[in-house]
Amino acid sequence: MQKDIHGHSEPTNILLSAWLAEKIQRSNFGLTDFMRRALAAHRQMENVFALSLQDMETFEKHIGAKATLMSMPFMALAPVLDDPRDWASFVDGVMFSQKLEHLTEAMPRVDPITSRDIYHYNQAYVQLIKDVLHMNLVAVPLLGVSAELAAYLKELPMARLEKAIGSIRFPLFRWRFEDPNFWVEYAAGWITEEAVAHYLMRTSPVRTDTLPYKQIWTDLRLERVDKEAFARLMMAQGCRASTAIDLFNLNPNKARTTYKEIHGVSSPCGCRPNSLTWYVDNAVHRLQATVYVWLYRNGLANGGNIPQALIAANDISAKMFGKNLLITADRANHLTRSMAMDSRLTIAACRSCSTDYVLSNSEGKIELAKDFSCPGCNYLLSTKSHASKRKSTV
Repeated sequence: MQKDIHGHSEPTNILLSAWLAEKIQRSNFGLTDFMRRALAAHRQMENVFALSLQDMETFEKHIGAKATLMSMPFMALAPVLDDPRDWASFVDGVMFSQKLEHLTEAMPRVDPITSRDIYHYNQAYVQLIKDVLHMNLVAVPLLGVSAELAAYLKELPMARLEKAIGSIRFPLFRWRFEDPNFWVEYAAGWITEEAVAHYLMRTSPVRTDTLPYKQIWTDLRLERVDKEAFARLMMAQGCRASTAIDLFNLNPNKARTTYKEIHGVSSPCGCRPNSLTWYVDNAVHRLQATVYVWLYRNGLANGGNIPQALIAANDISAKMFGKNLLITADRANHLTRSMAMDSRLTIAACRSCSTDYVLSNSEGKIELAKDFSCPGCNYLLSTKSHASKRKSTV
């Protein structure tokens, strides 16, 4: 815990700081610009970067789609080596790596400037990975890496990595969105925040249905000061005082006073979210609910407790969807708690692209996993027309 400017305890490692979010975005621009220049000089690098010069030209041409993609708090690049054993082969020199040899052979002979830039951008990319791993609870989905690689790189001293990088002839990063449909939608100008989110999950090495989620909600074993700090953060994210009272067993008067202190108005009254079919009512609801569950469970898998995972997922969801965010902090609490308690909502893979999505298994709506085709594959996330049809939430 650390103290904020008002003297309140504030958990660390949960919120994506403005500094780190800006560093991710600057890295996206810097690395993709280098990829464009490198491909223009050495077309053979297409196999390493997982995209062509034509793709890169399409990327630069469509300014609106580029702005949507690059404003996300996610890396648009992923590591070319996602297995820790491949990294260990050049960091420690302990074993032969077939993939390392393949990438080395795939690299053309490059000019001195490109060679220098590869070394420079490899260092910058690895440093960013280290920063995000140490500074954010949901680093794995932000970076698009496997949990195993994240654990390996997090513990590896930066000095050893920097020394080892000098022997690498190829870029350690590639284009993250390895799906032909991505470029079809991008070139058509159909890219929305939801469409990008679909491809982020689609290309993630971590499947949502493999992550933990059944933590005990009924008795959060936390110190009082921690409960108050978490409650303050959640209420700052829009969570009602009544939700925080129930979750953390707080004094009602104190919680409502805290909410009013933060927002300047009293906490809303009335019914809280209780419909489970709402989360699958339409494509946007389903997508945003699924993204939230993906982020939340990654937070738990990375060692966070329930409040930490909720706050981290709230934070990234707000940065992803902005004013179009529909999964409010109250809905997020209801969603994740319900999925931990019973099976009326479940996770199942799309029959076409295998991306995990939230499905309904309740009396009000039963969806069969074997017949499920996701909103991404049905192009229900791609057109801007859905933005005017979003349902408002309480």
